[in-house]
Parts: sequence; C-alpha cells; structure tokens
Amino acid sequence: MRITNNTLSIIFILIGMSIFSIQDLLIRVIASEISLFQIHFTRSAVGTILLCLYLKFYKIPIVFKTSYPVLTTIRTTLFLFGFTLFYVALANLSFAITTALFFTSPFFITVLSRIFLKEKIGLYRWATVGFGFIGVIIIVNPSVDNINYYMLMPIICALCYSSSMIIIKLTSDKDSVYSQTFHFYLTAIILCPIVALVGEIFNLNTINNRALEFMFRPWNFSLNISLLFSLLIGVTAAVAFVLTISAYRLGKPFIVAPFEYILLVWAIIYGWLFWDEVVSLRSWIGIIMIVTGGIYIFYREKINDQNLSIDKPLR
Repeated sequence: MRITNNTLSIIFILIGMSIFSIQDLLIRVIASEISLFQIHFTRSAVGTILLCLYLKFYKIPIVFKTSYPVLTTIRTTLFLFGFTLFYVALANLSFAITTALFFTSPFFITVLSRIFLKEKIGLYRWATVGFGFIGVIIIVNPSVDNINYYMLMPIICALCYSSSMIIIKLTSDKDSVYSQTFHFYLTAIILCPIVALVGEIFNLNTINNRALEFMFRPWNFSLNISLLFSLLIGVTAAVAFVLTISAYRLGKPFIVAPFEYILLVWAIIYGWLFWDEVVSLRSWIGIIMIVTGGIYIFYREKINDQNLSIDKPLR
C-alpha cells in the first residue's frame, strides 16, 4: 500500500509532537535539581551539534549567517524569554493547563498578522479569536484579589512565540528554517551564561521565590541523572524538530497543524500518570474552547488560502 505525503506528514507530526512532550516531561522532572538556563544552554549546544551532523549527512548547506540581524536578534530573544516563562509555569502548574494556555498562539498570530502583515482577517476568525480567549478566561478564572501569575506565563510565551512566527514570515525569504533554528540555539548558548552570571552577581537565586530559584540555580555539570536528562532533552528537541519540519514539508499545513494538539493529550496523560493531576470540569471547558478555536482558524486559513498560524513552526 502506497503511503501518501499527507499521511506520512501526519505520522511525522504525531511522532515529533510526542517527542516534544517527552522533552517537556524531562524538563519538569529535573526542574527542582538544575537551572533552567543551564537546560536551555545544554539543549542548544546538543541541538547545534546534532543539527550540523544531520545537515552534513544530507549534504544540506550549514549556514549560520542571517540576512536580517536586527529582526533575528529580536526573534530569538523573544523566543528564549517566552519559553523560559513556559517552563517556569510548567514546573508550577498543571501539565495540561500550561500546555493548553500555550495553544493560544494561533489566536495571537491571527491578531499580529493583521497588525504587522496587513493580512485580511474575516469576521469568522475574529469571532473565533474572541471565543478562544473566553476559554482562556474560563481556565485562568482571574479575580482582583487572587491572580495566579504562573497562569499568565504560558500566555505570554504564546505571545512571544507568535511574535517570533510573524518575524519568521518576514525573514524566511532569505534565511532557511535550519538557519533560523541555529540562530535560536546560538542566542541561547550566548545569552544563558550571561543571564546566569547576572543572577549570581545580584544573588537572585537566594530570593525565596520558586521561579527565580529554578532560573538562577547555580550551574552544575557533574555527571549525574539531571545532567544526563538535560543532554537527553537536547537530543529529543533536535529529533522532534527534524520530524516536525519534515511533516510540514511533506503535507499541507492545514492538514498537519491540527495534529499538533497531540501534545495536549500527552500533557493530560503525563500530569495524571506522574503527578496525579486531574483536570477540572471548568478547565475542560476552557481547553475544549481553545482547541476548537485553534482548529477552526486552521480551517478558515485553508478556505482563504492563507498560512498565518501554521507555517514553518519552530518549537
């Protein structure tokens, strides 16, 4: 039986997102043992090596240079900042809730595409964006007296990620997707030690705050299980990236993108299996609204022959 490109792309995206979920699981497991910036640094170093080997094997040019240095710096910094917040939230919130709130990114991309790319957004998609954000409000359940700031972090991450995707749409004509990945890896390799050093100078790791402790814990490269897990995180990220890009190259984006929500399925399973986390009815309603809204945006973009939310993903 002949497997079509779209079928193969679905297989690739399901495997790729499942491996990304393992990366997230490993980060949460070692969150109490190792600095988040050390994780970023190690993952990026391992990812750079593996991606170079992959490109060398397939005789694809290895290009680190960018034709858009300013935009690339902004994009990679936003990306690093956003996923720093995401992993801080992941260490302090329900696995499912953190992941679901990140999936607001299609809504942000739709809004930002209208503002910065002057794309035409119809009434249906505007209504869907509003519908999705109502789902966010249902999950977060904000009140003046008690705001869970950790719940804002994956939403800010989604905004940073979406901003990065908008910039990618402006730079992809000259910078390949592999070069853009190198740019993020190199930014993390350069910035993470600097930020960690600043944290040490100002004793930020001594402040009684779980988020700051996770970010600014002293780095330790002693051979232990945490270091092995951080190296494995780098491997999973690189493998998942190649599979995800392969999926989008083989299949149509509007077909591939909805299957990224397998990440949310794994988040629910991991949260229940390893931390006894149970999703409340209120949260289920919010999650369903976010997922439904995201998938509908993909559908509307297919009808309008646009790729606003689903082109060249980089996680």
